[in-house]
Amino acid sequence: MKFHIDKNKIPFLVLSVFGIILLIMAVANHYFFRTVTFDYGSYNFAFWDFAHFRVSRSTLIMATFLQDHVSFTLIYFIPIYWLFNWLTGTYTLILIQYVLIMLAAWYSFKLVMLKSKDVWLGTGTLILYFVLLGRYTTLSCDVNLAVMSACMVPIFLYFFELKKYVYAFVIFVLAMLSRENIPLWFVFIFLVLILEHYKEKKVILISSAGIILSILYFILIFKVLIPAFNTPDKQYNLFNYTALGANPAEAVSFILKHPVDATKMLFVNHLPDPTIDMVKYEFYWVYILSGGFILFLRPKYIIWFIPIIAQKMLNDSYLRWSIATYYSIEVVTLLPLSVFLVLSEFKSRHLKYALSIATCLITISVTLYKLNPKNIELYWSANPAKERIYDENFFKARFNIRKVNQLLDLIPADARVSSCDVILPHISQRQFIYMFPAVEDAEYIVISTMHDNYLLPHEANEQKRNEYLTSPQWEIIAKAYPVVLLRKLATQDEMLKHLMRIKKNAIECNFENADKGKQFTLLSNGEKADTLSKRSDSIARSGNFSLRLTQKSPFGISYHFSNVSDLRYIEVSVWRNPNTTSGYLIVSSGQDLYLVTGKSVEKDSNGWEKLQLNFVVPESVTPESLSILLWNNSSKPVYFDDFTIKKY
Repeated sequence: MKFHIDKNKIPFLVLSVFGIILLIMAVANHYFFRTVTFDYGSYNFAFWDFAHFRVSRSTLIMATFLQDHVSFTLIYFIPIYWLFNWLTGTYTLILIQYVLIMLAAWYSFKLVMLKSKDVWLGTGTLILYFVLLGRYTTLSCDVNLAVMSACMVPIFLYFFELKKYVYAFVIFVLAMLSRENIPLWFVFIFLVLILEHYKEKKVILISSAGIILSILYFILIFKVLIPAFNTPDKQYNLFNYTALGANPAEAVSFILKHPVDATKMLFVNHLPDPTIDMVKYEFYWVYILSGGFILFLRPKYIIWFIPIIAQKMLNDSYLRWSIATYYSIEVVTLLPLSVFLVLSEFKSRHLKYALSIATCLITISVTLYKLNPKNIELYWSANPAKERIYDENFFKARFNIRKVNQLLDLIPADARVSSCDVILPHISQRQFIYMFPAVEDAEYIVISTMHDNYLLPHEANEQKRNEYLTSPQWEIIAKAYPVVLLRKLATQDEMLKHLMRIKKNAIECNFENADKGKQFTLLSNGEKADTLSKRSDSIARSGNFSLRLTQKSPFGISYHFSNVSDLRYIEVSVWRNPNTTSGYLIVSSGQDLYLVTGKSVEKDSNGWEKLQLNFVVPESVTPESLSILLWNNSSKPVYFDDFTIKKY
């Protein structure tokens, strides 16, 4: 029995397989709380805001969305919001971008088929489109205007080549309005079309008109729209090309006056940091190997890459030069189409098929090699957890997804919320949302004690978290370790009751009280603290006694909770006697939790130092496993006093 595959179905198979992979990756990254405030949280806020016919100042980017980018793209999709957002929620923009990516792939295939009538070249276009490195590094930034706007170019080119100029014009307008750099890109796209159709007068006239419109709109953006959108406290700051000038006009002037210097900067590091000398080279060899070498056989297709390469390589930020995140997405979108348009012009069937196969195989190898952070120049810019579906950790969550979603459901839809980086994108479709530790007028705070705001050092994040978790104005109403939800108390009466509960639940020990048998010192709840033999009257912070730990008896207190089901957030503190650097406070629960500190957070007038640990209790902790103890790791005695456990 012969097994036969219809070659005309192979493109659909390729589209389906890679479509499923990309859909799973995009959705999974959001589902597993790997999407972040910048960009996805701010995009969701802007999308919700536009859908409610507002252009509000975002507290995330400290500007309106139009001040950040002159883009009307999200406004296009307002009808989709009202049709589907009730079902897809904060996944809506992910799905919109995914559909655009798939459409760009499909129209790239159709254009190559239109030019070549060769299904194998069309299939090769699809494969190259989906295996380029930037297709996966882009997933680290979730959703971005650059991705959406780039997707419109293959669609425009297809309708233009089909001579359906009305459809092409509509896509052209949508693309032009999508991002401020697109008009400049279209100038070069039309130049390629003129070279491609130099014998067709109508095409030359239409393309020339397109160039004029692109230049006029580019001028309009920078001369009229950006100044109109600017406010005294928010100026447009995305023209970062100080090597060329302060604005596009100065940049063009510099390029015309110093073409050699400008060209040189496309390839060499123009910043005073020698450690980034290879970043530009890495980008070039990755994409030259991934099909770019084919373009040298028909240099006209290099022309439409000039503005996006210049935009990338002349920027002040070396991260933009790199292969990281979405900073190569325009190249990734247009390269497959360009490569296979070149191959479609070859007369030798064997040569074009051999080059097609070689290009795809080399690209797959380069992509897999560079998806390993060890193999890239800016290793810290990689995000393997979001970019590698084949990694064993890709489908592992950092916390209990179901419980965290249940916790988020407790927040009213119209509430003002401050949230940590990884949670915010899931609750950002609201009028007021802040990125913790910015709280402003928030009524709820939702934070993960294991995820810092990357704009601040860890110590500052920890300090801010503890400030609100222990504040009398905020009450912890839910926990899904390590995520905690706090509600602001509205009245003085509520705050007073909250403080009374904390005080009532506090467990203290000043080592003054002993049991009837005179064997143990007691905690304030009547439980045993430690043996009376460790009590000392030679030094004390309050009262007459303290706890004395020695080299022979180095551990003290070792408190275990009788019940952990109601524990959400704990603050443990103890005062250590002056003139010592030894003596530690420890919280332990095996592998789930281990905290230790010997660093003081406060010093009283007599020199006693306060040691303190704050922690959210993990879900897996049992009464037997969670212990709090004191430890002297030195040969000299250490004295402790005024031990306190506060339960929030």
